[in-house]
Order: sequence, then C-alpha cells, then structure tokens
Amino acid sequence: MRPILILFLYLLIYPSYFQGQNNIYTSEVQNSEFIDSDIIFSQFQKDKINKLKEGDTIGAINSIIEISNRYSAIGNYSQSYDGYWEALIYSDAISDSTYLTNIYRKLGTLYSIFRREEKAEKYFKLSLDVARRLNTSKEKQLLKLNETYQIMASHNIELGNYGLAQKYLDSCFNIYQKTSKTELSIIEAKQSYLYYHLGKYDKALGLLIANEEYFINNQPSYLVIFYSFLGDTYFKKDDYIKAEYYYLKAIEYSKKYRSHSNFVPNLYQKLGDLYFKTNKKDKAFVNLQISKDLTESFFGIRSNTNIDILEIKDAFRIETERQKKDLEVAKLNRLEQQQTTLFFRNIALTVSFISLILISGISMLYLYKRRKSEKTEFLKRQKLNREKNDEIFALKNRELTSSALQLIQKDALILEIKDTLKANNYSNDNDIKAILTKIKINKNFDWKEFNARFTSVNKHFYKGLSDKFPELTRRDRRLCALIKLNFSSKEISQLLGISPLSVNTSRYRLRKKMSLKKEEDLFDVISTI
Repeated sequence: MRPILILFLYLLIYPSYFQGQNNIYTSEVQNSEFIDSDIIFSQFQKDKINKLKEGDTIGAINSIIEISNRYSAIGNYSQSYDGYWEALIYSDAISDSTYLTNIYRKLGTLYSIFRREEKAEKYFKLSLDVARRLNTSKEKQLLKLNETYQIMASHNIELGNYGLAQKYLDSCFNIYQKTSKTELSIIEAKQSYLYYHLGKYDKALGLLIANEEYFINNQPSYLVIFYSFLGDTYFKKDDYIKAEYYYLKAIEYSKKYRSHSNFVPNLYQKLGDLYFKTNKKDKAFVNLQISKDLTESFFGIRSNTNIDILEIKDAFRIETERQKKDLEVAKLNRLEQQQTTLFFRNIALTVSFISLILISGISMLYLYKRRKSEKTEFLKRQKLNREKNDEIFALKNRELTSSALQLIQKDALILEIKDTLKANNYSNDNDIKAILTKIKINKNFDWKEFNARFTSVNKHFYKGLSDKFPELTRRDRRLCALIKLNFSSKEISQLLGISPLSVNTSRYRLRKKMSLKKEEDLFDVISTI
C-alpha cells in the first residue's frame, strides 16, 4: 500500500504526465485516449537526440525528464530512475541549475517509494536548497518550494510523522496566500489524506468531496486514484455501499482514460475485501482472482522492471564518462562545421583518444565486478522468487482455511436448527424430514467444493501422499488434508460430522498406517508432503 500511495500523491503534484507544459507532444496525448505510449517514448527520444545535436543541452534535459515522468507514471521505476540521473549528469556537465530542483525532488520520490527514507530526505533537502538559491522571480521560487513541501508532507505521512507532515502542509497554505498560481485543491486533497491517516474521516470526506469538481474539470484521468481514496474513507466509516460505488467508479475511469493501470489490481483487491466483509463471497472470490491475475501481468513494485532499483545502482561515475564522451562528440561536430584550425582538431582527437582509454578501463573494471557479483545477484533473485511463491501459497491456504471455517459455522447452525426441530416434536413431520435430507445433500456438496479448492492450491499433495503411504483410504486422505491446514480436532469433527473422540481415534489409526514412531509428530510429517 505504501509505494502505491506515495506514487498517488506524486502524480497529484506532477500532473504533467496528463497535462504537459510547453511540449509539442502534449496535445497528442490529450487528444487521444488510445495513443500508443511506445510512440510517445520514441518521439521524446528523437527530440532529445536532435537537441543534443543542435547543442541545446537544456532542451535535451527537459525531454529526458518528460520521458522519466512517463516511465514513473506506468510503474517502470528503473527506467525512470536512470532517466533522472541522466538529466542530473547533463545539468552538472553544463553547470546549469534550471531543472535541479525538479530532478532532486523526483529522485527523492523514487527513494521514498522503495522505503529508503534517508536517501529520500537527502534529495528532498537538496531540492529545497537549490530552490532557495535560484536566481529567478520570487513567485517561481515559491512554486518550486511548494511542490517540494507537498512531496515532503506525503513522505512524512507514510512514515507516521504526522506533526511534521502538517508543518509542511501549513507552509504550502502560506505559499498559496502569497501566489495565486498554486492550486488550493491539490493542497486540500493532501490535507484530506493526512486527516484520513489521523482517523478524522469526516474531515477527510469533506475536503475530498469539496474538490471533486476540480479534478473532474482539470485532471479527469487522476480520478482513478481520487475515487479509490473516497472508497477507502467510506470503507473506514463502514459505509460499504458508497465504498463499493467509488471503487467501481475508479475502475471505470481507469478503463475510460487508460491510465493508472498499475493501480487497478489494488482496486480489485479492495473490492474483494469489501465483498468478504459484506458476506458476498462469490463476488469476493472473483475480484480477488482478477486482482491476482492483474498483479502478475501489470507493472508492480516487485516486477522485473523495477527489481533493479531495489539495489540502487552506483553507476554515476560510469554514466558521467559516457556523457562526457557524447558531449565531446557534439563538440567535435560543431568544430568541424565551423572549420576550426588543425590545432583544435588535434586537441579534440587527443581528448577522444584519452576518453576511449578511460572508457575501456572503466568497462573492464565494470565487467570484472559484474562477473564477481553474478552469483550473488542470482541467489538474491532466487530468494525473492521463493518468497513471492511462498506468499501466494500462504494467501491461498488462508483463503481455503477461511472457507472451511465458514463451513463449520454453517454446519453448527444446521445442527442447531435440527435440535430445535426435534425439541419442538417436529421430527415425525414428513416435510421436516425432507428438509433434513436436503440439508445433508448440501453439506456433501460443500465438502466436495472445499476438497476441489484444496486440490487446486495443493496440486501434488494427494499424489505425494498416495506414493508414500499407498494403504491409506479415501477417508484417511481427507483427514490428512485437514491436518495439513492445521485444524484442531474439534474443527475436524465438525467438518467430517463425527465426534472429537472419533477424530482422536482416527488420528491414532492413521499414525499406525503410516508407521510413525512415538517421537514423530503427525502434523510435521504431513506438512512436508
């Protein structure tokens, strides 16, 4: 939840992904809901290369930042991270601080998404320092400070530093009083999220609803996340009807604008939780399954696209040398066009030769370190994959256990009804007998459904059990399945319709059939299969 919320607040402050500023490609994005994002990335890449050839480094930096913003918006944080560093390197190379405030702030945001608090705070402070030193108008300086204060407020909300977060928001409100170019609705939306975390749900709702019209008119694609938070707030207030309405509305806007696709799996997860809460188990299962499928297919925090950024690369020095070479090549092209003297040409050739030697040395060092760390990286990836599979397996078994416990509760209710009918001397009534017969049939059907779900989660359990203990009966295998899920004797007795004493007897017979020694634990043996 934390990385998604940080990204949500980040997109609120930087709507340029949907409403770009001073860029020739922005109108194309706004005028078409179906434009291929690959075309946009390609156009910005071409624009960057053309500006470098023309010697317009500042223009190239702007294109790089736009590309990185778009990568961040679709959840490709690794590419976004590399782009911001590239922009930072070019800025350092020409000693220009025009974009440094934005670059530092966005790097801080990426570190915050991946819970690297110290790094995030370091870059947020760098962003503030640069903004305060900018040689520009007071109004522009205040706008840049406002943007960083908002992100720092979001960062501290996620860390639970609510007092510090409120101080940053107060600074934003003060800046709003000094310049009308700041958007009050965005600041108030941020304040509502703080109220949400403080448990002040009525205040949060008041601000969100009051600013809904602003986002409808100015940033409609952002309503995917806006309505999701409205749903969250109503969920906290136990207003499940409105919570469901806004979750569904958020999904509708995502489809309509084809935006925030990486946020949609979380919406289906929330719907699944809501349906479980309101006892709509069929809908809950469908939505949880959709969430699972989308999580595996879309960009996510644990995807291969982003896994490299979890081990933030120390590639600044290597990238600097590469960018220096690019700048020298551009310089050579300009010198040739101006027909400079042979003396400067020789200097340029000498510099290129030295750069080649340096790059070759750096490449050899990089390859050496890469070979040395390949084994470690491979083991880390294996561990992450195992942890992910264990997490999915545990979730499925928890869902299965929950389903079984609901069966137990239902059976207990059936027995209570049965005893009530007997206590009121209805046992001889033919209609009552027919009802009891149907109840028995439904109970058998529920067991079949439970058994089918158990098999879908633990696909090779019964085969492994039969291979190891072929003499076990079907009833024995059923008991083994319930023991594997760590049900108590009382719960097993309710599921199988037998007494707790009979369960203990069945356990004893099962141990004998499996030829277990006295010191061997039955649960430990079965859980390894």
